[in-house]
Amino acid sequence: MGAKDDPAFQKAYWSVFEKTFGDQNATMVKSMLLSKVKRAETGDTEIDRVCQGLRMTMGWLAEAIERAALDESGYGSVPKDPKDPPKNKVLLP
Repeated sequence: MGAKDDPAFQKAYWSVFEKTFGDQNATMVKSMLLSKVKRAETGDTEIDRVCQGLRMTMGWLAEAIERAALDESGYGSVPKDPKDPPKNKVLLP
């Protein structure tokens, strides 16, 4: 979709990430994931590494954060699995 290098997507991604985990927890979760994943399959950026770490540990949440960031940054809705939580709603277990 071309979103990866778009500053609007990057800003939206971190915004959704922080909303999902909370201000204090987001920093800790991000640090934990970055220390675990030194190089992602898709590249070396922090978003690449955090996305891969999330997918490795909680794939459903990684997809929800990415979909919400794409929506917030103007890339529109991405088709999703009908079993996924409602758009822009992150449901924690």
